Amino acid sequence: MGLTPPELMAAAHPWLARLLWAAAAAYALAAVAALLRPRAARPILAAGVALHLGATLARGLAIEFFPLTNKMESFSAAALAMAIVTTVAFRPVRAYLVPLLAVLAAAMAAALAFPGDLRWPPPLMRTIWYPLHVPLSFLAYATWAAAGAAAVAWWVRREGEWLALVDRLALWGLVLWSLAMVTGGVWGVVAWGAYFVWDAKVIWSVILWFHYAAFVHVKLTPSFQPRPWARPALAVVGFLLVLVAYVGTSFFFARSSHAFG
Repeated sequence: MGLTPPELMAAAHPWLARLLWAAAAAYALAAVAALLRPRAARPILAAGVALHLGATLARGLAIEFFPLTNKMESFSAAALAMAIVTTVAFRPVRAYLVPLLAVLAAAMAAALAFPGDLRWPPPLMRTIWYPLHVPLSFLAYATWAAAGAAAVAWWVRREGEWLALVDRLALWGLVLWSLAMVTGGVWGVVAWGAYFVWDAKVIWSVILWFHYAAFVHVKLTPSFQPRPWARPALAVVGFLLVLVAYVGTSFFFARSSHAFG
Protein backbone atom coordinates (compact mmCIF):
# COMPACT_ATOMS: atom_id res chain seq x y z
CA MET A 1 0.00 0.00 0.00
CA GLY A 2 2.97 2.34 0.41
CA LEU A 3 3.26 5.19 2.85
CA THR A 4 0.06 6.65 4.27
CA PRO A 5 -0.53 10.21 3.03
CA PRO A 6 -0.20 12.73 5.88
CA GLU A 7 -3.84 13.80 5.60
CA LEU A 8 -4.98 10.19 6.18
CA MET A 9 -2.80 9.39 9.17
CA ALA A 10 -4.57 8.86 12.50
CA ALA A 11 -2.55 11.71 14.03
CA ALA A 12 -4.28 14.10 11.65
CA HIS A 13 -7.73 13.02 12.90
CA PRO A 14 -7.41 12.44 16.66
CA TRP A 15 -11.12 13.00 17.24
CA LEU A 16 -11.94 9.89 15.21
CA ALA A 17 -10.05 7.76 17.72
CA ARG A 18 -11.69 9.59 20.62
CA LEU A 19 -15.17 8.77 19.30
CA LEU A 20 -14.24 5.11 18.92
CA TRP A 21 -12.75 4.95 22.42
CA ALA A 22 -15.87 6.62 23.80
CA ALA A 23 -18.00 3.91 22.17
CA ALA A 24 -15.70 1.25 23.64
CA ALA A 25 -16.10 2.83 27.09
CA ALA A 26 -19.89 2.72 26.74
CA TYR A 27 -19.74 -0.95 25.75
CA ALA A 28 -17.54 -1.68 28.78
CA LEU A 29 -20.06 0.05 31.05
CA ALA A 30 -22.84 -1.98 29.44
CA ALA A 31 -20.91 -5.18 30.20
CA VAL A 32 -20.59 -4.18 33.85
CA ALA A 33 -24.30 -3.35 33.96
CA ALA A 34 -25.14 -6.71 32.36
CA LEU A 35 -23.39 -8.46 35.25
CA LEU A 36 -24.81 -6.29 38.04
CA ARG A 37 -28.20 -5.11 36.75
CA PRO A 38 -28.97 -6.52 33.27
CA ARG A 39 -31.96 -4.27 32.55
CA ALA A 40 -29.76 -1.19 32.84
CA ALA A 41 -27.42 -2.39 30.06
CA ARG A 42 -29.71 -1.59 27.12
CA PRO A 43 -29.68 2.25 27.24
CA ILE A 44 -25.90 2.20 27.78
CA LEU A 45 -25.51 -0.07 24.77
CA ALA A 46 -27.71 2.27 22.73
CA ALA A 47 -25.48 5.20 23.69
CA GLY A 48 -22.45 3.20 22.59
CA VAL A 49 -24.12 2.45 19.25
CA ALA A 50 -24.80 6.18 18.72
CA LEU A 51 -21.16 7.06 19.44
CA HIS A 52 -19.94 4.20 17.24
CA LEU A 53 -22.20 5.24 14.37
CA GLY A 54 -20.87 8.76 14.74
CA ALA A 55 -17.28 7.53 14.55
CA THR A 56 -18.08 5.43 11.47
CA LEU A 57 -19.90 8.28 9.74
CA ALA A 58 -17.00 10.63 10.47
CA ARG A 59 -14.51 8.20 8.93
CA GLY A 60 -16.73 7.92 5.87
CA LEU A 61 -16.91 11.68 5.49
CA ALA A 62 -13.13 11.90 5.75
CA ILE A 63 -12.61 9.58 2.76
CA GLU A 64 -15.94 10.45 1.05
CA PHE A 65 -16.95 6.80 0.81
CA PHE A 66 -18.01 3.78 2.86
CA PRO A 67 -15.32 3.35 5.57
CA LEU A 68 -14.36 -0.30 5.38
CA THR A 69 -10.94 -0.39 3.77
CA ASN A 70 -8.62 -1.86 6.43
CA LYS A 71 -8.43 -4.28 9.37
CA MET A 72 -9.38 -1.72 11.98
CA GLU A 73 -12.52 -0.67 10.14
CA SER A 74 -13.47 -4.29 9.50
CA PHE A 75 -13.40 -5.24 13.18
CA SER A 76 -15.06 -1.94 14.06
CA ALA A 77 -17.92 -2.76 11.69
CA ALA A 78 -18.21 -6.22 13.24
CA ALA A 79 -18.39 -4.67 16.72
CA LEU A 80 -20.97 -2.10 15.61
CA ALA A 81 -23.16 -4.80 14.07
CA MET A 82 -22.91 -6.82 17.30
CA ALA A 83 -23.91 -3.78 19.36
CA ILE A 84 -26.88 -2.99 17.11
CA VAL A 85 -28.21 -6.55 17.16
CA THR A 86 -27.69 -6.86 20.91
CA THR A 87 -29.63 -3.64 21.46
CA VAL A 88 -32.48 -4.64 19.15
CA ALA A 89 -32.74 -8.26 20.32
CA PHE A 90 -32.07 -7.36 23.96
CA ARG A 91 -33.03 -9.72 26.77
CA PRO A 92 -32.13 -8.84 30.40
CA VAL A 93 -30.62 -12.26 31.13
CA ARG A 94 -26.93 -12.78 31.96
CA ALA A 95 -26.69 -16.17 30.22
CA TYR A 96 -27.65 -14.42 26.97
CA LEU A 97 -25.97 -11.03 27.39
CA VAL A 98 -22.57 -12.19 28.64
CA PRO A 99 -21.69 -14.28 25.53
CA LEU A 100 -22.90 -11.49 23.23
CA LEU A 101 -20.96 -8.78 25.04
CA ALA A 102 -17.87 -11.00 25.10
CA VAL A 103 -17.99 -11.24 21.29
CA LEU A 104 -18.58 -7.48 21.09
CA ALA A 105 -15.62 -6.83 23.40
CA ALA A 106 -13.34 -9.10 21.33
CA ALA A 107 -14.28 -7.35 18.08
CA MET A 108 -13.87 -3.90 19.62
CA ALA A 109 -10.51 -4.80 21.19
CA ALA A 110 -9.28 -6.07 17.82
CA ALA A 111 -10.40 -2.82 16.14
CA LEU A 112 -8.59 -0.67 18.69
CA ALA A 113 -5.44 -2.81 18.41
CA PHE A 114 -4.91 -1.86 14.75
CA PRO A 115 -3.73 1.54 13.50
CA GLY A 116 -6.51 4.05 12.92
CA ASP A 117 -5.08 5.43 9.67
CA LEU A 118 -7.60 6.15 6.94
CA ARG A 119 -7.34 4.75 3.40
CA TRP A 120 -8.77 5.77 0.08
CA PRO A 121 -11.00 2.97 -1.22
CA PRO A 122 -9.50 1.02 -4.16
CA PRO A 123 -11.36 1.11 -7.49
CA LEU A 124 -13.12 -2.25 -7.02
CA MET A 125 -14.83 -0.89 -3.89
CA ARG A 126 -16.15 2.21 -5.64
CA THR A 127 -19.57 0.83 -6.44
CA ILE A 128 -22.96 1.13 -4.73
CA TRP A 129 -22.99 -2.65 -4.25
CA TYR A 130 -20.12 -2.53 -1.75
CA PRO A 131 -21.89 -0.42 0.92
CA LEU A 132 -25.02 -2.56 0.38
CA HIS A 133 -23.30 -5.93 0.58
CA VAL A 134 -20.99 -5.37 3.55
CA PRO A 135 -23.45 -4.05 6.20
CA LEU A 136 -25.86 -6.87 5.36
CA SER A 137 -23.05 -9.39 5.85
CA PHE A 138 -22.01 -7.98 9.23
CA LEU A 139 -25.60 -7.78 10.46
CA ALA A 140 -26.09 -11.43 9.46
CA TYR A 141 -22.93 -12.42 11.34
CA ALA A 142 -24.13 -10.54 14.42
CA THR A 143 -27.63 -12.00 14.23
CA TRP A 144 -26.22 -15.52 14.09
CA ALA A 145 -23.94 -14.71 17.02
CA ALA A 146 -27.07 -13.66 18.93
CA ALA A 147 -28.71 -16.95 17.93
CA GLY A 148 -25.70 -18.76 19.40
CA ALA A 149 -26.03 -16.72 22.62
CA ALA A 150 -29.73 -17.55 22.79
CA ALA A 151 -28.78 -21.21 22.38
CA VAL A 152 -26.46 -20.89 25.39
CA ALA A 153 -29.32 -19.33 27.37
CA TRP A 154 -31.58 -22.22 26.34
CA TRP A 155 -29.03 -24.77 27.56
CA VAL A 156 -28.80 -22.93 30.90
CA ARG A 157 -32.52 -22.26 31.46
CA ARG A 158 -34.33 -24.78 29.23
CA GLU A 159 -37.22 -22.38 28.59
CA GLY A 160 -39.24 -22.43 25.40
CA GLU A 161 -38.92 -18.69 24.79
CA TRP A 162 -35.19 -19.14 24.23
CA LEU A 163 -35.77 -21.83 21.65
CA ALA A 164 -38.19 -19.48 19.88
CA LEU A 165 -35.55 -16.73 19.96
CA VAL A 166 -32.93 -19.08 18.51
CA ASP A 167 -35.31 -19.89 15.66
CA ARG A 168 -36.16 -16.25 15.02
CA LEU A 169 -32.58 -15.01 15.03
CA ALA A 170 -31.34 -17.85 12.85
CA LEU A 171 -34.06 -17.08 10.29
CA TRP A 172 -33.38 -13.32 10.36
CA GLY A 173 -29.71 -14.06 9.81
CA LEU A 174 -30.51 -16.29 6.84
CA VAL A 175 -32.64 -13.56 5.24
CA LEU A 176 -29.91 -10.95 5.75
CA TRP A 177 -27.26 -13.34 4.46
CA SER A 178 -29.32 -14.19 1.36
CA LEU A 179 -29.60 -10.48 0.56
CA ALA A 180 -25.86 -10.08 1.20
CA MET A 181 -25.11 -12.92 -1.23
CA VAL A 182 -27.31 -11.37 -3.92
CA THR A 183 -25.72 -7.93 -3.61
CA GLY A 184 -22.29 -9.54 -3.31
CA GLY A 185 -22.89 -11.50 -6.50
CA VAL A 186 -23.78 -8.33 -8.40
CA TRP A 187 -20.70 -6.63 -6.94
CA GLY A 188 -18.66 -9.65 -8.08
CA VAL A 189 -19.77 -9.05 -11.65
CA VAL A 190 -18.74 -5.40 -11.39
CA ALA A 191 -15.40 -6.17 -9.70
CA TRP A 192 -14.32 -9.51 -11.22
CA GLY A 193 -16.74 -10.15 -14.07
CA ALA A 194 -18.46 -13.18 -12.46
CA TYR A 195 -21.24 -13.85 -9.95
CA PHE A 196 -19.24 -16.70 -8.40
CA VAL A 197 -15.50 -17.24 -8.10
CA TRP A 198 -13.58 -20.02 -6.38
CA ASP A 199 -12.53 -17.81 -3.51
CA ALA A 200 -12.31 -18.89 0.15
CA LYS A 201 -14.77 -16.22 1.32
CA VAL A 202 -17.30 -17.05 -1.38
CA ILE A 203 -17.08 -20.79 -0.70
CA TRP A 204 -17.52 -20.32 3.04
CA SER A 205 -20.43 -17.96 2.35
CA VAL A 206 -22.18 -20.77 0.50
CA ILE A 207 -21.38 -23.20 3.34
CA LEU A 208 -22.92 -20.76 5.83
CA TRP A 209 -26.05 -20.38 3.73
CA PHE A 210 -26.55 -24.14 3.46
CA HIS A 211 -25.94 -24.59 7.20
CA TYR A 212 -28.73 -22.19 8.15
CA ALA A 213 -30.98 -23.48 5.37
CA ALA A 214 -30.50 -26.89 7.02
CA PHE A 215 -31.42 -25.23 10.34
CA VAL A 216 -34.77 -24.15 8.84
CA HIS A 217 -35.26 -27.66 7.45
CA VAL A 218 -34.67 -29.18 10.91
CA LYS A 219 -37.16 -26.75 12.46
CA LEU A 220 -39.85 -27.74 9.93
CA THR A 221 -39.18 -31.50 10.06
CA PRO A 222 -41.71 -33.28 12.34
CA SER A 223 -39.25 -36.02 13.38
CA PHE A 224 -37.00 -33.37 14.96
CA GLN A 225 -39.74 -31.82 17.10
CA PRO A 226 -39.05 -34.19 20.05
CA ARG A 227 -35.37 -33.17 19.86
CA PRO A 228 -35.37 -29.49 20.90
CA TRP A 229 -31.60 -29.59 21.49
CA ALA A 230 -30.92 -29.94 17.76
CA ARG A 231 -31.51 -26.31 16.81
CA PRO A 232 -29.50 -24.77 19.67
CA ALA A 233 -26.66 -27.15 18.77
CA LEU A 234 -26.84 -26.05 15.12
CA ALA A 235 -26.86 -22.39 16.22
CA VAL A 236 -23.63 -22.85 18.21
CA VAL A 237 -21.98 -24.71 15.33
CA GLY A 238 -23.18 -21.95 13.01
CA PHE A 239 -21.39 -19.32 15.08
CA LEU A 240 -18.16 -21.32 14.77
CA LEU A 241 -18.68 -21.36 10.99
CA VAL A 242 -19.20 -17.59 11.11
CA LEU A 243 -15.78 -17.20 12.76
CA VAL A 244 -14.17 -19.15 9.92
CA ALA A 245 -16.13 -17.32 7.22
CA TYR A 246 -15.30 -13.89 8.62
CA VAL A 247 -12.05 -14.01 10.60
CA GLY A 248 -10.48 -16.95 8.80
CA THR A 249 -11.09 -15.94 5.20
CA SER A 250 -10.53 -12.21 5.81
CA PHE A 251 -7.34 -12.37 7.85
CA PHE A 252 -5.70 -15.82 7.61
CA PHE A 253 -6.49 -17.12 4.11
CA ALA A 254 -3.94 -14.96 2.33
CA ARG A 255 -5.02 -15.96 -1.17
CA SER A 256 -8.61 -14.85 -0.65
CA SER A 257 -9.61 -11.83 -2.73
CA HIS A 258 -11.49 -10.63 0.37
CA ALA A 259 -8.42 -10.70 2.62
CA PHE A 260 -7.26 -7.48 4.25
CA GLY A 261 -3.63 -6.56 3.84
